[in-house]
Amino acid sequence: MITSAPDVAQTIADLPSQSLVLDIGCFGWRLAQACADKGHPMIGLDRTEPPGRPASAGFARMDGHQLELENDQGQLTVASHVLEHIDQPVAFFAELARVTAPGGLIWIEAPSELSAMPRASDDPSDQAFVSFWDDPTHLRPWTPAAFYRLALSCQCIPLACGRGETGGIPVSRMLARKPFGVHGRPQTTYVSLLGVEPGLKAAWRATWPLELEALKLIPDGK
Repeated sequence: MITSAPDVAQTIADLPSQSLVLDIGCFGWRLAQACADKGHPMIGLDRTEPPGRPASAGFARMDGHQLELENDQGQLTVASHVLEHIDQPVAFFAELARVTAPGGLIWIEAPSELSAMPRASDDPSDQAFVSFWDDPTHLRPWTPAAFYRLALSCQCIPLACGRGETGGIPVSRMLARKPFGVHGRPQTTYVSLLGVEPGLKAAWRATWPLELEALKLIPDGK
């Protein structure tokens, strides 16, 4: 059983010294202080540069799901509450993996399907935000299983995947690793896992039968 993913602050704190962190969708520069506290350089990416960029942070642009960075840059790539706005999630996750260094980590969080269950307000002018569908730019919520399959579909290993809550919103969260043998953009494939026995090792063998070296990165018992 895969454990729940740590929050992003803990993930940053656990990185080796001087690890480059890429923050995809960096409005508010929320990760800048945590990175500065641990001595990690950081690059934020967004469609336009948000105001208030700290002196310790760099900036690069994203155009749709394309990221204006060279291959294999970040030791940690973060996409918090971005994926629910993306209409090509596999292509976007492959792009996250492309800019992540071999062996690096990818941390993602998005509203879960539970966030779509509350009834929206009958009076839209009260400005309430109680349902996933109250945001007109939201395309789909995400379950932990969808994140798990998304990582596998992009040749990445879902290390920890589960549920949480951020700002009162039910979320799904995943920490994945780009295998050391994968450079630049990973291969992608369709993943259903229909008929595959439970467990991450079985899922990897079924999805990437010629890439078995990465099994060494999967802890025993998964």
